[in-house]
Amino acid sequence: MTVLERFNIPRRLASRIWLLTVPSAVLSFERRQKVPPLPIGQGRFAGLALVAAGVAAIAMGRRARPQSLNGRRGISRFQQRPAVGGGLLALIGVGVLLRSTALTAYALGLALGFATDVVELEEPQLPGRSSADTAAWDYTDTLV
Repeated sequence: MTVLERFNIPRRLASRIWLLTVPSAVLSFERRQKVPPLPIGQGRFAGLALVAAGVAAIAMGRRARPQSLNGRRGISRFQQRPAVGGGLLALIGVGVLLRSTALTAYALGLALGFATDVVELEEPQLPGRSSADTAAWDYTDTLV
C-alpha cells in the first residue's frame, strides 16, 4: 500500500469515469495494440447474463438505502452498495461478451480495489432517479 500512496491516484471515481470513459479508452487501447481476445469461444454469450444481472442489480440497488462503509471490506461493501456491484458486474459481462482481455482485467481490478477499500466508486444512477447522497459527489473544482 505504501507504494501506491506515492502516486497521485484519485481515490474517488465518478460513475461516468469508471463506467463509461475509462472502459472505452481501454477497449480502444486493446484494439490498437492488437491484444489477443479471451479464448472462450461461444462461452462469451454468458456475458449477456452478466450484463442483465448487473443492470437488474443497479435497478434494485436504488431501493436500498446506502449505509456507512467505514470499516467494511470485501463482499460486505458490495452488499451495502448493490448499484456499484451491479455496474461492475455489467462491465465484466461486456468484457466477456466482447472477449476483451483488457476490459475484463480492468473490471476485475476495479472490483478488487473497491472491495479492499483502495478506491471509492460513485454509484451509477438511472435516468430520472436521484439519490440523497449526490451532494457528496458534486465536482466544482478539479485538482490535478
